[in-house]
Formats: sequence, C-alpha cells, structure tokens
Amino acid sequence: MGRPAEIGNIQIYPQRPLRDSDKNGFVLKFFCPVAGKRVRKNAGTRDRKEARRILRECRERLLNGKYAASGGAITVEREKTRSTVMQVLSGHVHSGAEDNSVRTWTECVDRYLEYKRNRVREKTYDDIISRLKIATRIFVNRELDFGKPAADTPVADQCTLESMEYLQDRLLQGDECRYEQRAHMTVNTTMGAIMSFVRYCRRHRWISEVPPVERLDIESPMKGRPITAAEFELLLDSAASVVGAGVADSWKFTLEVLWQTAFRIADVMDFSWDDHRVIHPVWPDETHEYPTLAIPAKQKNRKFQEIPMLLGLRELLDSVPEQKRRSWVVDPRPMEFLRDEKRTWVKPCDSDLRVLAPVYSNSAIGRACEVSEAAVRKWLSQTGMEKLHRGNEKEIPKATVTQIWERGQQEGTTVTQNQSERLTKDRVGRVISLIGKAANIVVCQPDLAGKRIKYASAHDIRRGCAQRLINEGVSAETLKLILRHSDFATTEKYYGAVRSAQAAAKEIHHLGKDGRNKTGLTDSEISRIRKMLDRE
Repeated sequence: MGRPAEIGNIQIYPQRPLRDSDKNGFVLKFFCPVAGKRVRKNAGTRDRKEARRILRECRERLLNGKYAASGGAITVEREKTRSTVMQVLSGHVHSGAEDNSVRTWTECVDRYLEYKRNRVREKTYDDIISRLKIATRIFVNRELDFGKPAADTPVADQCTLESMEYLQDRLLQGDECRYEQRAHMTVNTTMGAIMSFVRYCRRHRWISEVPPVERLDIESPMKGRPITAAEFELLLDSAASVVGAGVADSWKFTLEVLWQTAFRIADVMDFSWDDHRVIHPVWPDETHEYPTLAIPAKQKNRKFQEIPMLLGLRELLDSVPEQKRRSWVVDPRPMEFLRDEKRTWVKPCDSDLRVLAPVYSNSAIGRACEVSEAAVRKWLSQTGMEKLHRGNEKEIPKATVTQIWERGQQEGTTVTQNQSERLTKDRVGRVISLIGKAANIVVCQPDLAGKRIKYASAHDIRRGCAQRLINEGVSAETLKLILRHSDFATTEKYYGAVRSAQAAAKEIHHLGKDGRNKTGLTDSEISRIRKMLDRE
C-alpha cells in the first residue's frame, strides 16, 4: 500500500526574508504522519540556507519512516536531543562536569536536592522537587521549540534575568498546570523556590550573579476569607449530603473541633487523647488552673508550645464518653459513596488516550479532563506511552471532549469506597472542601489576576475562628498565641483577624454608656490627674 501523496511535500515559511517580528525564525509546514494532519515545526534557525538543509533532511526522514519512528523528530540531532531530554526529566542523566563554568542545570538541581534532603521537612522537600521539575519542563520545552540541546544547557544560561522572567511569564500563563493561568500568589511561591536554588548556585560560584527578579503585585495575600458562624452551621448541615448519613457525625465532630481550636488540617489529624508525642490536652491538677493544649516541636513553627484550650473545645471534649477517650480525638470515617453524576474530572479510556497523546499537548488533555498535567503524564506512563513532543496546544473540540467524558465515566464508575486505614490529612482536607462547595460558601471570587472561585475549606474555618475570637474581645497577644504565630501582623495579614465594624461600634457604644468623655477618660481619672498636677 502506497503512502499518502502529501508525505514529503514540505514548505518553508515565510518565503520572504525574515523580519524582526519573526521571532521564531523559519518554520517548516508539512503533513505529519504521527499527528495525522498538516503541522508547523520550528526549524530553529534564522539562516535560510540552514533552514533549507533541515527541510531536505526532514523530507528524507519522512520518506524513509525515521520521522514517525522517532515520534516526530525532523532531524537526527533533534532525535538525540529528545532521547536525552526524556532521560533528564526522569532523573537518569548527569553531565559529570567538574568545572564550575560548565555545570549544567540538571547537575546543579541534583546537587541542590541532595543538599536539601536532610535539611528540610519531607513535605517541604517534595514541594521543592515539584517546583524545580515544573521549571525544568518549561525550560526544556523552550529549548525544543528552538531546536537546542536542552540536556547540555549550562546553569548560567538558565539563571539569567531573561530566563527567570520567561519562567515567571510561562507560570502565569498556566504552563504545567491544570488551569489556564496561575494566581499571582502561586507564581510568587513557585518563583521563591526557584530563586532559592539560584542563590545556592551563586554561593557555589556556578553563576556570576543572582538576577533581580521582581515579585508580582498581590491585592490580597489571603486565598480565602474567614467564614461566619452562620456559614459554619451551613457546613454542618451539608456534611451528610457529601459523605453519607451513616458517617456524617464523625465529619461534623471534625468540623466542630476545627471551629473550636483554629487548628490547621494537619494539626486536627494529629490530635490525640493520650499520646504525648503529638498534640494532646493537658488537664490541670489544681482547681484554680485551666486546661491547655500541648503542641510538640514537630509543628510548623518547630517550637514546643502550650496554648489555652478554648471553652467551646472543653465542652466538646467533655461530651465524649469516658470509654471513647482513647487514641485519636478526630477520626472521620471514609465516605459512603461517590456521586459520579457530579464528578468534576474524568480519566479517558486507554483507546482515547492513545489517539489524543500524539496530537494534543498534555496540558490540553488535562484541561479537557479537568485534571493536572501531572495526572496526564501519570496516565501515559501507566499505559506505557512515552511522549517525545509537546503536541498541539490548541483546545480539544467540544464534541470530542463530550465523547471522552461519556466513555471515561462508563469505564470509571465507582459506587462505594471501602477503606480500612485512617484517612490522610490531604483526603480530609479535600472532603471538607467538597462540603464547603455543597454548602455554596464562596470565599474567593474569580478575577483577572488568576484567582479562581474557591469554596470554604478547613483553613477558612481557622480564619473564621480567629475573627470570631477577636470580635469577642480576645487580645491580639492571646490570639497570636492560639494561632501560634510569631507576629500578630501574620494573623492580621493572612487570616483577616481584624475587629469588625459592628464589634468596634458595640465597644464604643458601651464606653459611651460607662461615662467616657471626649478625652476617653472617666471623671475619676481626670480628677486623679489634676491632683497630681497640683502637687507638682
């Protein structure tokens, strides 16, 4: 059977001398047997003679089948580069260079991760790895677009102001992300991790200077807002509809503990009745003392602390029968069901994935299935598919997306969740967010700066507890202690713990009733001051 007539018919674009606006240089246009349609591929050069040589090599590879066998490499050099890049992304290539002047990006990342391994917490270390991998993939894609050998790029070439600003722009545009764009706060956090690596390179003299990258402006650093007491009641009422009536009480108790402690989700899952190695209550021996909570040094601020137990928490713990005060205070049970008709993402069946992968980019597939790009890469790995090129960044047609969802839901329908082990803090946090969505409590509205709509989460309950306490008259110093912040400015900036206008108005009203005058002093205080002045 003969090959399609279009194979080997290549055109070079533009067919005129390049202008300054033609930043990508010359482009080849031809029918791609891998994608099954006409594509445009960057020749990686602004020299017309070199572009024509690449055109001839690409035509020969199309005709002899090497183009398809390599997954779409237009030259032998690019085929070698892609093979090396895939090894770089999986962490199997080291340059072995000893001279600091030719240290590669990959080698420096490996050295940095080895340095950080035993110096930071496990979660922090995982975050560092994730953010460096995102940066690596963005730089690799840039190099592939211009036909450069990404694996051999010196770290000094990547740690320039131009490269860091390019990385910042691509993060904002949503590269390596399930969403179309990232929030400014998320970009700043990711860039902070990258710049920490850059400063490490400077200390080792692998680069000459640290580029002065500017942080993005942020209107509000809070990712949510404090929820009110009325909204908290809505959370309690919505729990059963999300987790099932049979296990709803365990989830309501979890929400109540969060509301009465201002705990983080990791804290509430580390709260024990009798294990002194984790967070636990301290009951007083003396009648004039009050119960407290002991927080071990493994918490976020790495300090051992003893904080006051709120009255609401004491009443909640007293309501638990004596025989049940063992092991964990909070132990929410697994959800009874998953409501597939309201599933917010879908995994394509293998046949659909094999059709989509050669044509569309991982991010385009992720947007269609409403998952992250990392999830798509995991699916491809599980099915034994390796993707050697980015694919088409355009959106998948809506009709195709509908068919993907229909077939994917038929194959992935789940009715029950049988789980014997204790739920992880991440799972509990996600379920509480589902409860917030079911209660329709919106804590963040979408905007043009990348913020997406956000429903009440466990951390918004923590914020709500902080605001409730300060409105009830708790001092800033006490609130700082309860939230375990080193500075009240953190409490105010990130938790919205400021007294409401109504609470302030109530205080002023009561002060006026107590006989305060315009000076803010009572008559007795004024009299005492006058006597002191007379004696002088």
